[in-house]
Amino acid sequence: MTEKKIVETTCKSCHGGCGVLVEVTDGVITHIEGNPDSTTGGTMCAKGLSSIQHIDNPYRIIHPYKRAGEKGEGKWKQISWDEALDTIAVKIKEATEKYGPWTVATSQGTGRGYNRYTHRFSRSMGSANVISPGYICHSPRIGLYGLITGYGRLYCDYHGWGGEFPKTQISWAKQLEISSADSEMCYWYMKSLDYCKNLIIIDPRATAYTSRATLWLQIRPGTDAALALGMINIIIQEGLWDKEFVDNWTYGFEELKKRAAEYPVEKVSEITWIPKEKIIQAARLFAQDTPGVIQIGSSLERQANCGQTLRAIIDLMAICGNIERPGGMVSWVLPETGLIEDVFNEIPLTDEMRSHIYGGDKFKMGAARTCNPDTIIREFNKGEKPIRVWISVGGQQIVHMANTKQVVEGLKKVDFMVQVDQFWGPMAEMSDIVLPAAHWLEMDDIYDMHPRWFIEAHNKCVDPPGEAKSDAWIFNEIGRRVVPDYWFKDVETLLDYELRKAPITWKQFSEKIISGCFGPDQVYYKYKTDYWRKGGGFPTPTGKLELYSTVLENLGYDPLPYFEEPGESPFSTPELTKEYPLVLTTGFRSPFYFLAQYRNIPWLRSFMEYPTMQVNPETAKELGIEDGDFVWIESPRGKIIQKARLFPGIDPRVVAATANWFYPEAPAQGYRGVFISNPNVLTDNNHQDPMYGSPDLTCLLCKVYKCQPEELKDPQYAGIFTTEHGGKPWAW
Repeated sequence: MTEKKIVETTCKSCHGGCGVLVEVTDGVITHIEGNPDSTTGGTMCAKGLSSIQHIDNPYRIIHPYKRAGEKGEGKWKQISWDEALDTIAVKIKEATEKYGPWTVATSQGTGRGYNRYTHRFSRSMGSANVISPGYICHSPRIGLYGLITGYGRLYCDYHGWGGEFPKTQISWAKQLEISSADSEMCYWYMKSLDYCKNLIIIDPRATAYTSRATLWLQIRPGTDAALALGMINIIIQEGLWDKEFVDNWTYGFEELKKRAAEYPVEKVSEITWIPKEKIIQAARLFAQDTPGVIQIGSSLERQANCGQTLRAIIDLMAICGNIERPGGMVSWVLPETGLIEDVFNEIPLTDEMRSHIYGGDKFKMGAARTCNPDTIIREFNKGEKPIRVWISVGGQQIVHMANTKQVVEGLKKVDFMVQVDQFWGPMAEMSDIVLPAAHWLEMDDIYDMHPRWFIEAHNKCVDPPGEAKSDAWIFNEIGRRVVPDYWFKDVETLLDYELRKAPITWKQFSEKIISGCFGPDQVYYKYKTDYWRKGGGFPTPTGKLELYSTVLENLGYDPLPYFEEPGESPFSTPELTKEYPLVLTTGFRSPFYFLAQYRNIPWLRSFMEYPTMQVNPETAKELGIEDGDFVWIESPRGKIIQKARLFPGIDPRVVAATANWFYPEAPAQGYRGVFISNPNVLTDNNHQDPMYGSPDLTCLLCKVYKCQPEELKDPQYAGIFTTEHGGKPWAW
């Protein structure tokens, strides 16, 4: 007799958060759809819906393996879990005893809820050298919200819980309607637009909502700080700032006023390539039609001026009074379970741990509790051994870090590497042991990502294939072998511990599905109450929102935001521009992929078989390029191949490339094609943000020219560009 059941769970195919109903028939997933009773109203994207093709994907890693040849040779031997875990534990103990616990590093990909396990694992061993993509994605925002307001998170109030929706919305280098990368906020964002009077898009490219926007500011990549400071100057010069909020609740307005005066609109227009009339209009709309919000994209964090850019944008929010008000930027009150991340925060960073954070002496914000990955790669390539054991969970550092060739050379020098993953990729081919990871449909866990006002249950729907295990199980088992006092009898006990503040057990929570602080329970205008400090105010050294940062001043940084040209640009390197005349930006969002993921999922790959670069038709005509041609994109550091798409929505002086690309179908040799089309082959890891260490990934110089047919037949490309679509290994 057929047994059919519906399992309520939570998607994390991006950062996650969408409620899901999964139909399971005789132990097999037969259907996935959004849960109409969830906070996301039954919506799901292509990435989540395609999860059904993860489960029985023939390219899943389903057993532990150890390397049986040279790195990148693709020779492996299947081993047992006990051998794998025991080997890892021995290597960690050897490195700790001989070189110190800080020579053991744990790395991860984008946050999928296992962040807390990554950090707890490292801290429990006595190391703070967590290698995270956070320094180029979200961490600068969190840190600078914390500096300016005293607390680490501000989110756009799309809910209307306080009686107002945002009247003016700025989408700044963000495609939330596609990526939903800050979890389920895509759903709320699109609903809130029904109440929005002014939608302002700031992006070098036309996006899905540009045609709907009141105003589109087509900015030169890497000049966002100048625009924000120019808008602040206009607002101040015209007397449009929120005087009550600024006078009573901010620190350093006069100093900011003087700094902003250095950015008159004519100068800003010249820097940004935006007509001054549009800059003036945007500033007036944001200041006058309040409340307003600014949704910030991670492209701004992939620039060497990211710290100052974000500070300028947050100051812009603040002088218009859009902090902690309904329809503005809000720090949400936590659910009854508190901050789930306390599972690692409860293990404090000691002075000794901080003193051994790589990059901490230079990048005092970005490497305050995690290391700077580019610093580690440079140390390896200078002949040093900063890290002896590197455990990577779900991340592709080879793909997302700047200057791919140097990253590969550096990682080859790591004594012992482990990769936890679902599929073979560049980092797995670099490793000594590879462990099979379960998919979110195959595990019990707790969803806790942005925006913090709720948590949800990941309920296991089916058993994982082969011997695959959840991230929590893997961390817990290694931890029990190395530092047992910090780890748990089993995963259920760990989950119970994370939920203890509610108090609720995992079994109870898995049935409840969600715990949150909704609607009228949320608190606005916290600074007018005793929420942060008695008598009101912000939890900063001055008790006010710091437009002028006393913390940065004490750290030796400029206390006020400023603009600095990218390391390569028509203005900072005019001689280089003669050879590389186009501005290259990377990382525009696709509905089918999330960063380096999903090239091996047939439904998704069929929509974009090859990475595409966007070029204006005028520029393409000058270069002899037609739509669909394969082209070379070249910088001083190398060249890659992508497929040209003629796109009138991009400035003729700018081209945009698909980021984070490798070819899962490519052979292990060459690390799964990571050098063929990945734009980070082109990027530089030497020009970095002084506070966060972020390199210029989204603003550099390049030249573009047509790839000749015979070049595509080069054996190094393993038939990637010549095999018929139906013969592709991913098209199973």
